[in-house]
Amino acid sequence: MCTENVELYNRFRECPESAKKKITGGNLNGKTDINPMWRIKRLTEEFGPVGFGWKIEIVNQWIEEGAEGVRVANVKINLYVKYNGEWSEAIPGIGGATLVDKQTKGLVTDDDAFKKAYTDAQSVACKALGIAADVYY
Repeated sequence: MCTENVELYNRFRECPESAKKKITGGNLNGKTDINPMWRIKRLTEEFGPVGFGWKIEIVNQWIEEGAEGVRVANVKINLYVKYNGEWSEAIPGIGGATLVDKQTKGLVTDDDAFKKAYTDAQSVACKALGIAADVYY
């Protein structure tokens, strides 16, 4: 194995305990959540300020209908990083979050759903670089 191919992955793979939080409910109960600001910090430490050393392009946003009135907001992004003075190809990420949820009191809308979906997409793209890989491994 060529060690230079996993150089970034190995630098990115560890996530400090301070950036982790146990998920205690829902479908992901027992899994670990990672602070999205920590990901932004790691990208900035490695590549420089957003817009100069890394950037995100929103490719698409859409809503999908689920069962019983549930609706999901989805966002597709492309992450780009400047590595060794050269911009990367697009690193895609797709994320989603519940926009309209069925709860005991009826249907409830989350006005932060697209923001949450964007953050989720960002985490998916960062995973491809190895950011917090040890958590997902």
